[in-house]
Amino acid sequence: MKKLFRPLALATVVGVGGIAGTNYLLAQEKPLTPAEPPIKVLPDEPLKRIPRLEPPAIGLDKVPGRGGDGPRGLPGGQNGGGAADSKPDTNVAAVKVNDTIVKTEFAVKPKDLSPAVKKGLEYLVKGQQEDGGWNQGGGWRVGGTGGGRVDGPKVEDPSDIGNSCFVLLALLRAGNTATEGEYKEAVKKGLKYVITKVEKADKDSLYVTDVRGTQLQSKIGNYVDTFLVNLVLAEFRGKSGDQEKLLVAALEKTMTKIVRHQTADGGFAGNNGWATTLSMGICNKSLVRAKERGAVVDEKALARVMAQAKGAADNVAPVAVADPKDPKVTTGPAGTVALSAAPVAGKAGDAGVGLYRLSQGAGNFQDAVNSLRLDAEKARQVIADPKANKDDRDRAEKKLEEVKQAEVTNDKVQADLAKNVRNDGFVAGFGNNGGEEFLSFMNISETLVLMGGKDWDDWDAKMVKGMEKAQDKDGSWQGHHCITGKTFCTAGALLVLMADRTPFPTEVIKVAREKKEVKPNDPKPNDPKPEPKPEK
Repeated sequence: MKKLFRPLALATVVGVGGIAGTNYLLAQEKPLTPAEPPIKVLPDEPLKRIPRLEPPAIGLDKVPGRGGDGPRGLPGGQNGGGAADSKPDTNVAAVKVNDTIVKTEFAVKPKDLSPAVKKGLEYLVKGQQEDGGWNQGGGWRVGGTGGGRVDGPKVEDPSDIGNSCFVLLALLRAGNTATEGEYKEAVKKGLKYVITKVEKADKDSLYVTDVRGTQLQSKIGNYVDTFLVNLVLAEFRGKSGDQEKLLVAALEKTMTKIVRHQTADGGFAGNNGWATTLSMGICNKSLVRAKERGAVVDEKALARVMAQAKGAADNVAPVAVADPKDPKVTTGPAGTVALSAAPVAGKAGDAGVGLYRLSQGAGNFQDAVNSLRLDAEKARQVIADPKANKDDRDRAEKKLEEVKQAEVTNDKVQADLAKNVRNDGFVAGFGNNGGEEFLSFMNISETLVLMGGKDWDDWDAKMVKGMEKAQDKDGSWQGHHCITGKTFCTAGALLVLMADRTPFPTEVIKVAREKKEVKPNDPKPNDPKPEPKPEK
């Protein structure tokens, strides 16, 4: 049947005119009834008075650590602009990874791999390079004089860690490890590529690669490669075959880099980009997944994850802070760091697109709560242990209270997300699909699938219909703004379609099911029975 595309004016997203985009996910055969107005998720900032244009690429060959200098109010110099690269806090202990790996399962019964998914996987595997990695799959890069975009058939497109890791994650969701699955050889080769890159990286900076100018770095953050490789190493823990020892060493290295560079607000100085909230989402998720797979993570680091995620969901917190001692950085009231002299597009590094911020904030808050649920189970075991001393019992009681409060907050955050995803204007994101949209949809899918039910079923059906319509004949997906490379967009689309194969700790799923079974209006066991009404 012929596809119909509904142009999305920018006004449906941020309330101003200027451009119209085509979003395949909103392709429809009959007009929809007017959607319920969304909860306000976008900042009231000067950006609203500026027509939305695709932002300029951030030139990485300019001042080190500095974002691109777009027009005032445009998302050219996002949070952290003007700040130097992050410096490590060497007083933070190095992270160690032990042999404890929590048992995981699927939250819902996964669908069989569809023809669209199989075709997409085949496309990605065919694109693997001789060195074992994956490149952008075409599209612009940052480079040349002035740090602007360069494009064309003669532009070099080497393998990079970010794209390689996103492909590996998609292959893993489809059931491929280094020892099992149709594409196990591709996985094995890909893991060797990323592990080797981490081994060669220095131990102090937050970088893991010398490849610069990628779309991912320019658009969602300088350190996105580090965050993605940390996530992939954690997810492949116990599934890397004869590379397991090397994988663990690499995971310890990337985890140590991250916790030593994490700032007090949960961000990272110098993580410049257009929509840095999205790289923060990858980072936060990677910390939680690493903990589930044996990484000994300081509670302070996880508390920062939760605070940053809540700030993103509420649109009140910056993604990164600059070093107040840096002479190039000015300070605001009460010593707070003024990250940029020019207005930025979104307090949480969302480029003024609520989809990016709320998908990250709600997704990561759920991730953090999942981690706390594991801690709660351990606390209950301590309390039930007659041999536990008073101090241990007190700490366990305190932990349970912390988890209780976090669950209450999470219920509100997830209710906010569930309401917004029913609104087409919110789901439209920038107005048409780029890699940022695919990543945001993945964040939402991996959040909603845990609870299952109607919210998940409706969302997943919408994603499947839209993604399959947007797939190109060669099995790939491509972006139509910002992150346009076929590799990242294809892997992202596949991760959305296979979100029902996201693994969760068994204890986390148990708690989610218990919460689902308790309806808000159900009477509690000790509630008094209502008095019978007198007869008329």
